[in-house]
Amino acid sequence: MPPRQDPPDPIDAAWQGEPLRHFAPALRDAARRVEVSAGEVLFRTGQQPAWLHFVVSGEAVMSRCDRDGRCLALQRARGAFLAEASLHSTQYHCDAHAGSDALLLSFPVRALRSAIDGHEPTRWAWIAMLASEIRRQRSNAERLSLKTVRERLLHLLVTQGDNGRLPLAGTRKDLAAQLGVSHEALYRCLATLSRDGIVRVDDQALTLL
Repeated sequence: MPPRQDPPDPIDAAWQGEPLRHFAPALRDAARRVEVSAGEVLFRTGQQPAWLHFVVSGEAVMSRCDRDGRCLALQRARGAFLAEASLHSTQYHCDAHAGSDALLLSFPVRALRSAIDGHEPTRWAWIAMLASEIRRQRSNAERLSLKTVRERLLHLLVTQGDNGRLPLAGTRKDLAAQLGVSHEALYRCLATLSRDGIVRVDDQALTLL
């Protein structure tokens, strides 16, 4: 019988992917592995940023609440940096929590700033990452301009899915918030799309057929 092999470390995989594979070696030494549970607070409005979090697995959510207690999800980070604009801010302007159990790579803000200033591959990797985030936000704005739940959901599967497959890191209510619709409307839409053979629905993902 061959020896049992340990599963690959997702942190190692993250370092081999974008944008981390271009980061200065000093950032590998400075980064901290952090495991968080669903619902755990990562930071609150008004706090001074000391760490910048890269979400290796799971999901982290940045949100802002109005005076009536209604919260709007501003970012759902998966395989990406959370609140990257805080790198140049004196305080957070939103709250953030783990949308699911998650694994993070946390970088000291000062070390990341120094690497961007002094290490060209880090700088260009950071610029490319910001450009990608701008494209994603434009796609989100386009999606929210669509009128029906069906249109928004299919747009999400096409633009953010991998060949039409979108992993679900959070709950159906989280997905509804991302689409800007009620969870009841989302449930009805998913049931119709599933019945018509357009989308396969399971606990792990939605897949466009």
